Amino acid sequence: MLESLYYTSTLFKVTLLLYALALVGYIIGVFRKEKFWGNIPYALFTIAFLACTALIAGRWIEAGRPPFKSFYESLVFAAWTTSLISLVVEYRFKVRLVGFMSSIGVAMIFLFALTKRDVEIIALPPALQTWMFIPHVISYFLAYGALFVAGLTAILYLVLPGGIASHHSLGQQSRIDFSSTTYQITRFGFLFLTAGLLLGAWWGQNAWSNYWGWDPKENWALITWLIFAAYLHFRNIPSWSEKRLAWVVIIGVAAIVFTYLGMDYLPTAEDSLHVYSGG
Repeated sequence: MLESLYYTSTLFKVTLLLYALALVGYIIGVFRKEKFWGNIPYALFTIAFLACTALIAGRWIEAGRPPFKSFYESLVFAAWTTSLISLVVEYRFKVRLVGFMSSIGVAMIFLFALTKRDVEIIALPPALQTWMFIPHVISYFLAYGALFVAGLTAILYLVLPGGIASHHSLGQQSRIDFSSTTYQITRFGFLFLTAGLLLGAWWGQNAWSNYWGWDPKENWALITWLIFAAYLHFRNIPSWSEKRLAWVVIIGVAAIVFTYLGMDYLPTAEDSLHVYSGG
């Protein structure tokens, strides 16, 4: 991993360092109530997000195409969307714990990306050279980022079912209900998950004259969609407790992780059109 880090770009190293500093700031800030420690880690996380934005933009210019093709590129973009959603959620709900947990996840994504570093830039195959490639990928990764953060707030609900007082300097000391927060984030993520699924079907029809090919990744994307659709449905059933609903979200996030990272382990992986190159 150290060798891979050595050969990465300076911007990658700076971005990773900024995320690490943000994590350290959150570790300190979670246990302190001073306003200073509410601003510093959030600011560092924001700067790291901007550095990640520059990293993606630079890769786009260098490759001459959207930087979503290889596994390495997708991991960097996953870190970007997770950071974006986390920053918005922390600003909206004023809970430092969200940024703390997200910074751990993003740092792990960046470290994992080191092991998948591209040796050379890969050209897009003809099937991906379409305008639908960009909105399809962006929709899915915005959904993944949002639902990952929703999974974090679902975990926080299980640990702190009574909620917690906001300890972020940007807001009032109001009490945060993590179950309600999870629901709001999940609704947003489900919207983009649906958009990604529909755009993928439309793309399939245009590229291969088939809306649905029962590809392994397509099937798991549908399973993931059904889990979160079930969560939104179960919320309207009085007999479903908040605890059970939180577990549905966590199971949905596990399905997302498998959909994204687990395809290589399926016996039908080599038949899939959706396995990332460089993985």
